[in-house]
Amino acid sequence: MKHYEEFATGDICWAPYIMFFNRPGYRSPAINTDAGGFRHSVGERGSFSLKGNLPDGPVNLVLGASPAFGLGATDDAHTIPSLLSQGSSSGPWLNLAAPAFNSTQETLLFLMHRGELPAVRDIVVYSGLNDLVVAGLPAADSGYGQFFFSGEFFHQLGVPTLGQSTQQPGWAQGRLAQAARRLSGEARQEQEKQALADPERRIDIAARATERDLARLVELAAPTGARVRFALQATASWSRKRLTAQERLLIEENYGKRAQMWNLFRPILDPAVHASYAQRLETACKQSGVPFLDVNEALNVSPHRDAWLFVDQTHHTDEGSRVVTDILRNEFTLG
Repeated sequence: MKHYEEFATGDICWAPYIMFFNRPGYRSPAINTDAGGFRHSVGERGSFSLKGNLPDGPVNLVLGASPAFGLGATDDAHTIPSLLSQGSSSGPWLNLAAPAFNSTQETLLFLMHRGELPAVRDIVVYSGLNDLVVAGLPAADSGYGQFFFSGEFFHQLGVPTLGQSTQQPGWAQGRLAQAARRLSGEARQEQEKQALADPERRIDIAARATERDLARLVELAAPTGARVRFALQATASWSRKRLTAQERLLIEENYGKRAQMWNLFRPILDPAVHASYAQRLETACKQSGVPFLDVNEALNVSPHRDAWLFVDQTHHTDEGSRVVTDILRNEFTLG
C-alpha cells in the first residue's frame, strides 16, 4: 500500500476535459503505468496498455475508478483487467480506469481515445460509488456537477481557500476532503453539511449523472460494435459480508487516520442507500439496453464471501479482485 500512497502523492496530473489522470511512466514493484498514465494489464499473451504495447487483434476494456484500476493489488497482474485477460478467449483486457474518476470522466476518457483503439469487443464499467461521493459536495446539482480534486482546481484559478495546504499528501480520494473545505464562506459550509446529510438527494444526483453518461457511452461504443456492461462495484458494507479480522482492523485504521475522507463516504455506505441506488442504476441500464450487475448481491451469495476481500471499505485484495473477476466473467458471460 505504500506504493499506492506514493503514486497518489505529489502534484496532480491535470489534463484537458477529464480534469486529471494517472501519473504517466510510473514504475514500482506494485504498480506501473505507460507514457499516457494507463496501468499495464498482464495476461497470458504479455503486458499491454493503451499508450504502451498494444496487442494484435481485438481488445476489451475495463472502465471505472480505483477498484477497476486495481488500487490494492500487489502487482499489475492481480488487477481485474489482468485477471480477465488470463484464460480469455476474447482477447486481452485493457485498463482504462483511473482512481477518483466519476462516470462523466470515464465516458470522456473513452471518447478521447476511441480512435486509438483496435477493434473492441466488450466494455465493462466497474463503478458507481464515486458519483455518490461527489454528489455530496456543495453545488453538486448545478452546472457541470462536482469532481474529485475540485478544491485544487479552483485554487489554481485563484479562488480563496480556508487555508488548507494543496501539497498535503494522501490518498487520491483523500483530496476530496480538501475540495470540500476550500468552498469558503459560512453559507457554503452550511450547504455542505446539508448535502452530506441527505443520502436520498445524493442518490438522485448520482443516478441521473450515471444514466446520462451511460447512455452517451453506449452511443460512442455503438459504431465499434462493442457491447457495454455495467457492474455496480462492491463495498464491504454494501455486500453485507462478515468482515475478517484483517478487514476489520484495516477499516478501523482508515476511519481513524483518514477520518475527513471517510466521513464523506460513511453516509452512503449504509446498506439502505445501496438498495435504493442499485435500483435506480438498474432502471437506468434497462433504458439504455445495458446489462446490469450488482456485484454486492452476487458477492453476498458467493461461497467466498467470508474470505479477506477488502483492504478498506472499497478496494480489493488480490483475492477480492479474483472473486469479483469470476463474478463478472460468469454473470456477463465474458469469453
